[in-house]
Amino acid sequence: MVDARKIADRIVQFLAPLRGANWKVIFLCFFTASTFWFFNALNKVYTTRIDYPIKLVYNHDSLVAVKDPPSKIPVNVTGGGWQLLKNTISLKTRPIIINPENPAQTQFMTAANLLPVFSSQLQDININYIAVDTIFFKIEPYMDRRLRIELDSTSISLKKNYYITSEIIVEPDSVTFHGPVSFVQKLPDIFLVSLPERNISKSYDEELSLDLFSPSIIKKIPEVIHVSFEVEEFIEIQQELDIQQVNFPYDSTIFLESNSVPATFKIPRSQKNNLNLEDVLIIADLSNIRSADSTISIEIMDVPEYIKDLSLEEKRVKVIYAEE
Repeated sequence: MVDARKIADRIVQFLAPLRGANWKVIFLCFFTASTFWFFNALNKVYTTRIDYPIKLVYNHDSLVAVKDPPSKIPVNVTGGGWQLLKNTISLKTRPIIINPENPAQTQFMTAANLLPVFSSQLQDININYIAVDTIFFKIEPYMDRRLRIELDSTSISLKKNYYITSEIIVEPDSVTFHGPVSFVQKLPDIFLVSLPERNISKSYDEELSLDLFSPSIIKKIPEVIHVSFEVEEFIEIQQELDIQQVNFPYDSTIFLESNSVPATFKIPRSQKNNLNLEDVLIIADLSNIRSADSTISIEIMDVPEYIKDLSLEEKRVKVIYAEE
């Protein structure tokens, strides 16, 4: 606190002689002196470092940059103050044009390569050296590749007890990809797309942008595909299903302890009144009998497509031998 008071007292003492001064005159003198100093300074020669913009030039119709060089390069220069000021603060500074002889084969340029390029395009100042060892970039030719498009079935998220009941249609079924060679070559032979929607509970009929599944640097022709399929709610059914006997003798000396097995399965709600259990084929083959306990495994041989998640309560059935 004591130091602060001392500083304040000194400031007051310094300004005391100026209390009656003409501040407009003082300001004008100060401004005039500053202006003369500024213009005098700009007439001198300086050595400094500036960040100068660059522009990579190549045939954009057949080539594409997959990695751009830095937008500016630090350069040590010597020149008059006016020239340096212009190149430092100008909003319309023309960038240095870099035009590699073989763009697709050239991936970098060293300071030694860049120095003559800068010197030839900046003639009003002297380029002492490029203040960076190397700049890197990558330019590749374009490539076209036509791929088959398929929907990744594992990406389809359906609401519980809902199933797809139709063919999944993807239109068009193939797309041309146009882009840098290294990008297009990495694409799989079959290009899978996935659905963004979750818990689908109704028939699907939507358009998908291929930009969601590949880099934007790759052009797609067409850019959008159409995906559609039918969805329906399934209900759970518990029912006894008949077991068909295979390789059993005709004289009925050997028969099954039970000719049916409890089963659980799901069917479309719309098919509830049209269920035909004869469409399900379940067998017990006597040739597969297990002698240790005289049982046969129950096999599901044929199930219609509209029946889902068929599960048998029993896996084996016992064989009975008739008494002579």
